[in-house]
Amino acid sequence: MREPPSDPRTPQPIPTRSAAERLHGADIQWHGWIRDVERKRRQIDRAPRPMPWWIYRDSTVSSFRLEGIDASPTDVDAAARASDRTRRGLRSPGRQRVRNHLAALLAIDRQLRGHVALKTDFVVRCYTSLSGGLSTQQLTSNAMQRINSAVGQINSPQLRLQPAVQEIAALHCELLNDDIFPSFNGIIARLLLRSHLGTCALPPVIFDPDADPSCFATPQLLLPRLLQRVQETLARLSGV
Repeated sequence: MREPPSDPRTPQPIPTRSAAERLHGADIQWHGWIRDVERKRRQIDRAPRPMPWWIYRDSTVSSFRLEGIDASPTDVDAAARASDRTRRGLRSPGRQRVRNHLAALLAIDRQLRGHVALKTDFVVRCYTSLSGGLSTQQLTSNAMQRINSAVGQINSPQLRLQPAVQEIAALHCELLNDDIFPSFNGIIARLLLRSHLGTCALPPVIFDPDADPSCFATPQLLLPRLLQRVQETLARLSGV
């Protein structure tokens, strides 16, 4: 897969009437954002190609670093390139976790391409693979009900972009703050975010581990940043 240009043009921040109003979804200039997203999606659809490797690599690095787990692009590249023999000899928990995260991303993308509904069992398997086989008994009955509810929302998304992305931001904040998955809640929440975006024909987003954590407290704070990250991914995928 060919790498995109190393320094793609960064899209302009989402325009709002003032810095204070940026916190309120109602004040986002939705018409301009939707028009830009639809234009870039058409460009990508005219020349469909597999998801580039940097999406998987950078998503893994970002998600792990957001949880305080040390990871670098070099680490992810090395884990992905390791041969079967090397994997058997160097099966460290960290490297295996990277590989399992990459496998989860690839599985989600296959489900999206095949229009296969997300299932609770798949989400639980992602958790056990990332947690090194921790018992699912750590998931309480309330947690399982919450997972089922989130899966139902993801499988029945809003049809229009504006309410869809507002719902995505709201659910992601809920999952981050519910602490459903011990020790790996944020990573699983971002896997579910990837699935939710995909069901709405939106691309994966890659958060900045240094700049973005303060936006995760509420949907109102997250929404503008989520829209910006969607635009950034589409800009790189479309080459504009």
